[in-house]
Amino acid sequence: MELQCIAKEIKSLEIKLSGFITSEIKLATEVASYLIDSGGKRIRPILCILTGKALGYEKDDLITLACAIELLHTASLIHDDVVDNSEIRRGKKSIHKKWDNAHSVLVGDFVYSKAFQLMALIGNKEVITSLSNSTNRISEGEILQLTMVEKEINQKEYFEIIGRKTAELFKASVKCAALLSEASDNQLKSISQFGFSLGIAFQLKDDLLDYFGHQSETGKKLGKDFEEGKLTLPLIKTLELSSEKDAKFIRTSLKEKKIENFEEVRSIMENSGAIEEIKNEINKYSLSCLSGLKILSTSPYQETLKEIVIDLDKRKV
Repeated sequence: MELQCIAKEIKSLEIKLSGFITSEIKLATEVASYLIDSGGKRIRPILCILTGKALGYEKDDLITLACAIELLHTASLIHDDVVDNSEIRRGKKSIHKKWDNAHSVLVGDFVYSKAFQLMALIGNKEVITSLSNSTNRISEGEILQLTMVEKEINQKEYFEIIGRKTAELFKASVKCAALLSEASDNQLKSISQFGFSLGIAFQLKDDLLDYFGHQSETGKKLGKDFEEGKLTLPLIKTLELSSEKDAKFIRTSLKEKKIENFEEVRSIMENSGAIEEIKNEINKYSLSCLSGLKILSTSPYQETLKEIVIDLDKRKV
């Protein structure tokens, strides 16, 4: 993915992120910087910047908005890792493993508060309302997922969870940039469609990579979802398409969190045809993304947004 058209803005984003998370409380800065400085894809702030630029917005508060969005995402990751007891995040020990749960919860709250300080700095009521509503929906998604722990969720429930947990912030990233740019109602609707569909496609790919990715590239432990007993679409589809014997084996392995059965489960998944079905789902949402982008005038920024969608199928991280 070429981001040359916003190279200056990305550099500014990184500088401002580091500056915004500083605190007179040294520990807060140290722990928050540990995750922020480890990088990450920055896909959400990149989408925000590209959308704003595609709509002709040139003011500095676009970068402030992008930083707020990245901090909201970072805070949710910190809390997620505590809930899921995750060991690895962005190729490093997760915060709660390097320090402890107390550090994770409190620093996660600190990062959230920084995001809302930035939103207040922007001073746009529509943007603040939209981001606040999205943050609420993301939190509800986390709670919804918690209520379904150890339950065999269906496809509808899965999409409800990822729509809230993942796609909501993708949508907010582009919608808020459009609000800042005083986009028309039609532009807002199409841009929101693009963001939400991209978020779904991104999560579908992420869930597939949990079974067939590489830790050195993804920065996450392979089989993390399986080890946590978490049902995602690749496994939901596999259960639908597999024999009764194989489905029983998968259910038992998942319930008892038998990571030693992971390779056999992957083999069943490959033979079931589930991977092809997931790829078809990703393609469906990718087409919805591209349709949503038609509202934007042709520019290097719009073309880069298209490239992000097209490159999703090649994504290894």
